[in-house]
Amino acid sequence: MKKTIGKRIASSVLILSSLFSLSSYAEEPSKLIIDAVNSPQRPAHETTRDLHRKPAEVLQLLGVKPGMRVIDLSSGGGYYTDILSRIVGDKGEVIAHNAPFVINRFPQFLDNPDQGWLPRLKNKQWKTNVTKLVGELDTMSLPVQIDAAMMVLFYHDIVWQKVDREMMNRHLFNALKPGGSFLIIDHSAKAGTGIQDVESLHRIDKQFIIEEVTAAGFKLETDSDLLSHPEDKRDYIFTRDARTKRDQTDRMVLKFIKPNA
Repeated sequence: MKKTIGKRIASSVLILSSLFSLSSYAEEPSKLIIDAVNSPQRPAHETTRDLHRKPAEVLQLLGVKPGMRVIDLSSGGGYYTDILSRIVGDKGEVIAHNAPFVINRFPQFLDNPDQGWLPRLKNKQWKTNVTKLVGELDTMSLPVQIDAAMMVLFYHDIVWQKVDREMMNRHLFNALKPGGSFLIIDHSAKAGTGIQDVESLHRIDKQFIIEEVTAAGFKLETDSDLLSHPEDKRDYIFTRDARTKRDQTDRMVLKFIKPNA
């Protein structure tokens, strides 16, 4: 009887431990990360979005440290690239990626002399450790020994753009060091809807992403509610309230790990 009770207790502890590892728990951001986010050199059009995007907490979850090589997939204008550059320092590297689709479709955004991705690649901060990478997500060559990768608000887009996601995830898995992390943030669709809203509402079902990414060999380490908005009914496109409620859609924050060999 005592052995049975002991086994049940041990089993319960394992279950609770597993649930805790996937919980919303997050470490307090390090001083280095906070200082990077609070840098007076960051542009105002990005710092005004920090309140709801919570970059310090996000990058603490990713586990970024000085000297790391990090790839910012589909980096857009470089919101996260800029902060990452300040964290990894002159001994690290940030690979700022954009696909040809983005560059060709939004030239006025990427070429903007004040805010554009291309002009920023020439500024003093980015020139120290940011490498430009343009290529298709499923076919481009990736550097090896990457410490961490992130994709923010774009996984749903690569679905309707017909990117070979199995190949993309496999290439990324191979490029990461053992123990390396892959962080995905995206607009949440209603549970069980799969990919039906990826183009119409620019939302995606969290479970769909988890299944695709873990199929490549990754392990889901954290399913965080850091950017959760329970009041969001997940039935509208994020641009609807862009002026009044920007960055306030319900967003999944998923951290995957490449297991140690």
